[in-house]
Amino acid sequence: MNLLDSKKGIVGEVIAGVVTLVIFGFILIFCMLYYTQFGDSLVASGYGTPKVIQVYEQYENILQLFDYITVLIAAVLIIGIGIVSNRVSSAPVYFIIVLLSSSIMGFLSYFFNYLFIQMISDTEFSTVIVFFPRTIMICTNLHWIALAMLAIGSIALYGKREKGQYLA
Repeated sequence: MNLLDSKKGIVGEVIAGVVTLVIFGFILIFCMLYYTQFGDSLVASGYGTPKVIQVYEQYENILQLFDYITVLIAAVLIIGIGIVSNRVSSAPVYFIIVLLSSSIMGFLSYFFNYLFIQMISDTEFSTVIVFFPRTIMICTNLHWIALAMLAIGSIALYGKREKGQYLA
């Protein structure tokens, strides 16, 4: 049985959620690094008039809103796991499979924690990670996000009512 492609559990969905958060967080921090270096170069070149600097700072504030969007994405992924688990056509006995595979998912999410920490620990990123405290908190605690996904998904998978769709 292939756990990642199984339509009976939530293993693939949890791993996909964790990978999505890591990729979004890294791209967000990388884009902010690029943007701040662009702004510094603009000011150093002499083309930074007061109006240009004002627009640059306003756009920088808009980019900082993506920190809240990361929190929203994490919440949507957690709620989405519950909805998908409730609608999947599988017997509640597959909760045991999810429970047994949860240690593997915990290890994978901890691996992605470590990967994210190593990617942003470069000295280049030290100037921009202060703009995204919520993103850093979420992406360095992915094992807790995966645990929340597992708990909500397992409750939704185990707690649904049988509608006669299962084969005997």
